[in-house]
Formats: sequence, structure tokens, C-alpha cells
Amino acid sequence: MKLPVLKIGDLTAEVPIIQGGMAIRLSTARLAAAVAQEGGIGLIAASGMAFDELRKEIRLARKLTGGKGIIGINAMVAAREFLGLITTAAEEKIDLIVAGAGFSRDIFAVGREHNVAVVPIVSSVKLAKISEKLGAAAIVVEGTKIFCLTLSRRSIFRLSPPAELLTAQL
Repeated sequence: MKLPVLKIGDLTAEVPIIQGGMAIRLSTARLAAAVAQEGGIGLIAASGMAFDELRKEIRLARKLTGGKGIIGINAMVAAREFLGLITTAAEEKIDLIVAGAGFSRDIFAVGREHNVAVVPIVSSVKLAKISEKLGAAAIVVEGTKIFCLTLSRRSIFRLSPPAELLTAQL
């Protein structure tokens, strides 16, 4: 079976799989690199790491993939030093920043400044629409009334009664 490619911003994953950024220190450079080498998107769980540790993990992932593949981070907005973590990752030229456990407008400014794709995890249509306006490259939607869905096209938000599922017009 041939799967479609996954496009997020300017990034293209040949295999449409995003490995979950399982904190704390479960998703590190070696797991992210293995996924990226196979054509998916590998994520390093940044929450709980010191900035130097995060730099080391990003550099190791790049080394293990030979600079190929898509490597990102996953950071919890509620974590200490969130802004420092995403800025450190952006300075290291990470491909993608995924952020959940809260909502941050700061992430979009960091993404624009460093040309890094931003993928917020949101739990409502309102936050999805705000994210789109702020420049999200894609959006992960999750919550008790909706299933987890990654959206990566513009103008895709529509609330679908009565199930209240966020759906994509593809």
C-alpha cells in the first residue's frame, strides 16, 4: 500500500507518520532519528531538559540522520522555561516545533523569526482558528469531544454538529 506524503509548511515527510514526543526523556535523539531516517517526522521531547541537553539531543539526532529527515521537538507550554526551550531549538535549526499542554502566542513569533514550522496542539475550534491566523503550519486537535486529528491545509476548520467533531475539508 502506498501512503500519501505528509506536507507541513515547507516540509514533506515521505511517510505520513509523526512520532509522539513522549516526555520526559522517552523521546530523545535516537528515537526521533530512527523515525526521521524512515521518512517520518521524529520528535524530541524537550520538556524537562536543560537548554544544553536539548542542544545536544538535536545535534545528535542530526548526526544520526546525516542531516536528512525531519526532526522536531515537542514542548509543553505549561513547562518551566518553555520560551527558552523553543528558542533554543529554533536556534539549533530544528525543523518543527509541536507544543501542547497550554497555548502560547510566543511560539509563532519564534517560528517566524527562525523560519521554523509551528504545530500547536489545541482542544477547541476557537484555538484552532486563532492558530491558523497566527501562522500555524499544521494543527493537532485533541480533546474529550473530538478525536485527535492533524490538519495541515488552510481554511479547514468547520464544526460538524451534532457530534462536535472538528473536520477537514480536504
